[in-house]
Amino acid sequence: MSNKYPVEIERKFLVHCIPINLQNSTHLRQWYIPSSLIEYKNKITLNELELVSEVKNEWQSKVRELINLENTTIRIRIDNKSAILCIKGKTKGISRMEFEWELQNYSVIEELLVESNWPMVEKQRWEIIAEDGHLWELDQFLGLNEGLWLTEIELANENDDFVCPNWVGSDVSQDRRFSSKQLAKNPYVEFKEDQLRPLRKC
Repeated sequence: MSNKYPVEIERKFLVHCIPINLQNSTHLRQWYIPSSLIEYKNKITLNELELVSEVKNEWQSKVRELINLENTTIRIRIDNKSAILCIKGKTKGISRMEFEWELQNYSVIEELLVESNWPMVEKQRWEIIAEDGHLWELDQFLGLNEGLWLTEIELANENDDFVCPNWVGSDVSQDRRFSSKQLAKNPYVEFKEDQLRPLRKC
């Protein structure tokens, strides 16, 4: 994958048990926007609302290409103080292109999202630094995904070595059911299995 564009490399895991003494979580809501509603000429807009006023010159052709593809992931995430637009390409292995912008007019965007019927997931997130220095993001899903816990680690490259903490379970990086986009459309309540739930603290 070209070094010209930003790339997300991450692995995703089920949670074996819930770590004790969790602190300072962030409440996240994220909506998945149909690419047909996004336009990119000189600016990126959603239903004529300006989202991004300027795209880096070296990104422009790729961002335009992705917006015009049906399987591109277009997500807006809000955390009660900021809104982030993310455009992601198709996953290859555990890597994919990822373009992000912080958006202005938070209250306008929040109102638009809340009043929409676009697929959405809601979760609490904790950030945990492991003994080997890697950052793990631990998510407790809410709403129709209640009962599901997942954790992700972002890597420098696909062969980056890391050690899983004792609370990390099975690798589900290749299981499409557990992508946030799929959970927004086909929530955990529709396929949950009791053994997937972390039953104890550790």
